[in-house]
Amino acid sequence: ARIAKLGARAGRATRVMNLLSFLPGVPKDQGANAGLAKRISARLVSSLSMRVSGLIILMVSIMPFRSMWTFPETDWSLRSWAARLETIATLHPERLGRQLDRFGRFYTDLTYFPYKVEAKPDHNLSSDALQWLPWPAEWTEPERAANRLRFETANLICSFNFAGPNWMDALMNVLLLVVVMVLMVGFSLVLSKSVSTIVLRPLENLLLQVHQTASMIFKSVTDMATAMRNEDTLSEESEDDEQNFDIAAAFKNETILLERVVRKLAVMSEASSRPGEDPEDKAGLDADDVALINMFSRRQGSTDIAWEDDAISDDADDPILKSQREIVESAGLSLDLLDSWNLNPLELDKARNHAAAMYFLGPHNHGMPFSGVEMGHFLEATENGYKKSNPYHNWFHAIDVTHGVYRLLQICSADHYLSGCDRFALLVGAISHDVGHPGFTNAFLIETSHDLALRYNDRSPLENMHCSSLFELVSAPKYNIFNLLSKDQRQEVRKVCVGAILYTDNSQHFAMIKEVQMCCEVHSELLDESRANFKMSAESFPSKETLEAMRAPETRRLVVDVLLHIADISNSMKPFRICRIWATQVLEEYFLQGDAEKKLGVPVQALNDREKVNRAFSQVGFIEFLVSPLLFTVLKVLPPMENHVEQLILNAKTWHQHWLTDTDPPPSDADKEGMKERLRKLQ
Repeated sequence: ARIAKLGARAGRATRVMNLLSFLPGVPKDQGANAGLAKRISARLVSSLSMRVSGLIILMVSIMPFRSMWTFPETDWSLRSWAARLETIATLHPERLGRQLDRFGRFYTDLTYFPYKVEAKPDHNLSSDALQWLPWPAEWTEPERAANRLRFETANLICSFNFAGPNWMDALMNVLLLVVVMVLMVGFSLVLSKSVSTIVLRPLENLLLQVHQTASMIFKSVTDMATAMRNEDTLSEESEDDEQNFDIAAAFKNETILLERVVRKLAVMSEASSRPGEDPEDKAGLDADDVALINMFSRRQGSTDIAWEDDAISDDADDPILKSQREIVESAGLSLDLLDSWNLNPLELDKARNHAAAMYFLGPHNHGMPFSGVEMGHFLEATENGYKKSNPYHNWFHAIDVTHGVYRLLQICSADHYLSGCDRFALLVGAISHDVGHPGFTNAFLIETSHDLALRYNDRSPLENMHCSSLFELVSAPKYNIFNLLSKDQRQEVRKVCVGAILYTDNSQHFAMIKEVQMCCEVHSELLDESRANFKMSAESFPSKETLEAMRAPETRRLVVDVLLHIADISNSMKPFRICRIWATQVLEEYFLQGDAEKKLGVPVQALNDREKVNRAFSQVGFIEFLVSPLLFTVLKVLPPMENHVEQLILNAKTWHQHWLTDTDPPPSDADKEGMKERLRKLQ
């Protein structure tokens, strides 16, 4: 009996050893499970590739069939008959009647046919030929102009009715669309089934096995612990019984140890499943456990950027900042003015604008080194690159946009999530974002086949030219403001500059809004919490959680592009006195382009006709349809922009009042009510 009892306990020991094989780190034979993920991936790729290839081959095979019932593109009979009739009418007019009859019979069995042959007003035909013209065929003229096809010769005009081929072509297009839609839906179902068969079902089986294995482990642990506790209650006086008690205690200790291991694994799993774990979660784990968690969560230690190194200095005794302030004050500028939205470069002379530009681009705003001499030469050359005769896109606009970027970087605490390279590139891009601007829009350049449009293939020709001009300038040692940067920093600055300037193209405006909306959707909960905290305390922005999202490379790129674009169209967000001045300047430049369009005989674009545009009304539309959608969306990401939204709405109301009082003749009651409703929706 004792031997049997020992054998039973040895069997339980074997069960404990089998349980240990399920723990991580215990070597075991992987067998057929080796490379399971790779095999599933290979099967999935192979299956999807074959099905997608089949879809493409099938679509390519089907598409040519539509041409069997459509008008043959190689049919030269129409032009040949026109030339034949021209020859007969000129050389043998007496045979023209018979030739016209043959001409009509030729198209009897075709779906397209002639319905009229007539002489041109300036013909040189004889009276013998004119007796047969105009020739009315038995077929009628089509009602739609799109179905009429004319072939002209020196003296004749042959008109054909192409209603049949056009109708058949439209029908074939509809059928092709239906076939493609059916194929796409069918193949979508096939692909979905393939993914389910290759990935989901094996995954479900794997998870089921894990569940069953875990249930078996915990059931075995519970049964063993219960058995050990029951055996501890048995009292035997013999020496063998004492030995049995020692064995039972040993097994009980093993069971307790196993329970501790399982609990520890649970803690490690819970801690590793959260991306932002709290240090308290790891308080009971040693260094090896923490390393294991990092391994399973694909983290190999912290790689955080030391953003504090690039932070803007607030020390009033900083020598660089002190020197910059002295330059500004010696030029007769107030720092309070530069740190407000009341600055208007149009009201400053050249020296003060130069001092303001040096201050905006100063290293105290980004921490990147440069030579003051090269920066001075660079600013002077950039100023000369702007066209002085432009009412709007001139050096004053460049200073204004740079000031806007400078203020936005301050207000939005950008030094916490934009690197020094980002901020330096953004300020340099702002001062040179319109250098060389000719005073015309991209649409005008493309319409008139301007050299810039041809050079850049109609793709943002102005913005591409601005980028090229900037880096051509800094390639000269005298103007190289990037010469103190490392190679990696220069590459980063160039990438940021080019990306931000290209995004100032107004054709990218709504694409930018969609990008910001997508960012809001991805980080919706985080941004909602950030806005709520900002309303309670403005100093809370940006929070620690928000910084993790804002410092992501794709978010930083988007923020840089957005800040420059907002600064570029920020006129309507400034005090109305300045807003009105800039609106007058930009409209005058549009009007000059409209004058040029009229002179060249090309279509006059919207807002360019000085005789038709209502200035106040156009500004309300600019705010309503362009600026406000972007600003309202950006506000979700950057809550400090709230004051700009309020000023924007206030300016829209002021423009509304000017529209009511300055419009001649006065707007109708219906127009007034419509404008009032538009402003109500804007608010």
